[in-house]
Amino acid sequence: MYEPQNPAKRANNFQGTEEVEIVIAPNAGACFGVVRAIKLGHQAAKRSKDETVQAFGPLVHNPKTIEELEGAGVEIVNDPDEIRDGTVILRSHGVKQEIEAEFKRRGVKVVDATCPLVKKPQRIASSLGKKGYFLILVGNSEHPEVKGVLSYFGRPDYLVTYSVKDIERVPAATKVGILAQTTIEFKVLDEIHKAALARFEEVVLYNTICDATSVRQDEATILSQKADVMVVVGGKNSSNTTKLVKICKGYQPDTYWIEDKQEINPNWFTGKKKIGITGGASTPQEYVDEVGTYIARLIESGFDMAIPNPESSPIEEAYGTD
Repeated sequence: MYEPQNPAKRANNFQGTEEVEIVIAPNAGACFGVVRAIKLGHQAAKRSKDETVQAFGPLVHNPKTIEELEGAGVEIVNDPDEIRDGTVILRSHGVKQEIEAEFKRRGVKVVDATCPLVKKPQRIASSLGKKGYFLILVGNSEHPEVKGVLSYFGRPDYLVTYSVKDIERVPAATKVGILAQTTIEFKVLDEIHKAALARFEEVVLYNTICDATSVRQDEATILSQKADVMVVVGGKNSSNTTKLVKICKGYQPDTYWIEDKQEINPNWFTGKKKIGITGGASTPQEYVDEVGTYIARLIESGFDMAIPNPESSPIEEAYGTD
């Protein structure tokens, strides 16, 4: 197979050569939890024979991966009431504990693909609830991971927030426990922790941001400060990818968010010497590497390769729920 003479490479920085450099962040792509969930999904499909295999919600927030799982025989179902028999796969983000309990009550076989690092805040929330703490959960209230964690807390005295200003709304509780959605930026958690320390008598902080998220965000920060253009690969419904886009745009306005290489516009790279690429933790590494190779071939061809979407432009806003 033809390979470009100046291919994309995985590195943490640019070398500053006179030639065009295409650098992929070293850890860009799927984290352990996502790889595990995808593997469990395919294994369940293979074992099913004629039995129905359903996933409660998308196993991971990456459309291409979901298409592959559906092709293997895994049906994505968003309403738990529709899951009555066969096998159900619990998504990597976790589910409310009462939903899992109801599946088991119905006799549905449960394959738990919840990321082990998501189970950590679930356990801590349960402990804080039993000890009578007020819970501040830093994250997106509509995210399935957050909803699952709250079900383990089991109390009504909590706040889900992404803003320091919201701390003023918390009652004058004497005991406050702080948890984080696993995919948020650490600086947000840190700011809210400091605001809580200034207001409450007792504050306990549990940094439940997963290492994979932190590493990818750190690498995105390094690359985007030096790049002439950044490409972020990941699902548009992915929270962790959303954060990467936000970070990259903060340093490099010419940041583009794509789910597939076919969305690439050659005009993005005209006159650019340093091209940075990263990918969300819900994006398989081969998808990210494929984008790097595609860009390298595109540049080497003099932009003669056909591009289906020439009107693409830099993203204006980033939204996601991963």
